Amino acid sequence: MKRVFCIAMAILFGCIFLERVHAIETGDIRIHGFVSQGYLESDKNNYLANDSSEGSFHFYEMGINVSTDLTDDLHMGMQFFSYDLGDLGNNKVILDWAFGDYRWRDWLGLRAGRLKIPYGFYNETRDVDSLRTNIILPQSVYNETMRDSTLGLQGIGIYGNIHLHSLGSLSYEFQVGTLSIEEDSSSAKLTNSMSGGLFEAESFSVGEIYVADSQWETPFEGLRIGGTFATMSSGSEVKTTEAIGPLPAGTSLDVNYPEITYTIFSIEQTWDNLILATEYLRRKLVSEVINISPKTTVEFEGYYVSASYRFTHWFELGTYYSIFYNNIDDKDGSDLEAQGLPDHGAWIKDFALTACFDMNEHWVFKIEGHLMDGTALVMEVDNPDGTDRDWFLFASKITYSF
Repeated sequence: MKRVFCIAMAILFGCIFLERVHAIETGDIRIHGFVSQGYLESDKNNYLANDSSEGSFHFYEMGINVSTDLTDDLHMGMQFFSYDLGDLGNNKVILDWAFGDYRWRDWLGLRAGRLKIPYGFYNETRDVDSLRTNIILPQSVYNETMRDSTLGLQGIGIYGNIHLHSLGSLSYEFQVGTLSIEEDSSSAKLTNSMSGGLFEAESFSVGEIYVADSQWETPFEGLRIGGTFATMSSGSEVKTTEAIGPLPAGTSLDVNYPEITYTIFSIEQTWDNLILATEYLRRKLVSEVINISPKTTVEFEGYYVSASYRFTHWFELGTYYSIFYNNIDDKDGSDLEAQGLPDHGAWIKDFALTACFDMNEHWVFKIEGHLMDGTALVMEVDNPDGTDRDWFLFASKITYSF
């Protein structure tokens, strides 16, 4: 992987040399950024923020990016990002993306560095609140608890756009790389929650990640169709928080995930001020606890339909209905009930309604309500006293961008 990355960087620097790059002037550098503050409150169940049932302002995002065109074909840029979501992020500044981009032809370009993963239609812009109607993207596909393993990777990618004449055009991107997951990340919190608090994640290791994405701009005006496939492997070291059979508390165990795959299908139709969209996700997870339990395979399923309409230049209304199942073989939760757990932990069904106010070219204010059925994406570690099946989540957010 390091050799591939070095070759890609060598190609990029070679392109710089061949293009005889002139010195960058201040006027050639573009600087943009955003900062947002939100509020979350749920009548039952702590969700996203671990104190949302009491009302939480731990819902903050900030980013600043710098980009420049070194030549007509060679571009470079980077973005620093910080967020706070409950007990995640905690305003730590990270390098969100940073890459060089050489576009040789319309149908072939090369990127290298820290890349955004083209996961569905909206993953690459999910951090920029002003570019979408909803405050919270449909969690059936854009799950915040998997944020650090789906947002970006360090590696290389090739991309392009192929004109199909009367059939429209086809864009594609292939990426290969890896990523780093911290012990205080959302993936660590998910690992702890899925074990019912019996394990505590201490470290993660991620193998190579392969991503293939394509989008077809059809000859029908406003209609685009996309597909994404990603595969990776990873492992984590955990320790037991209490005695489990013969294993005393504090025992270190190795958890292996030899196969993690994502498949997403996407459709979007735009008619003037109306946008309709639907996406479908199938996720496969193969896991084993080394020398303790054999491999098990679980498949997750999620999908949504959404609509948004801009009534005026300053007001837009959006809605979606999102469904997610923790296990496609146990959609009604009967297996969970057999283990003495509530059946509503098998699914989550979310009807959302958003009002978006563009106060001017820099300020956006949004309010949003979610009628929830089920708790499949609700963290057990945030709800030690149990969860309720039917509940409501309120969100509001104000964003300044420049």
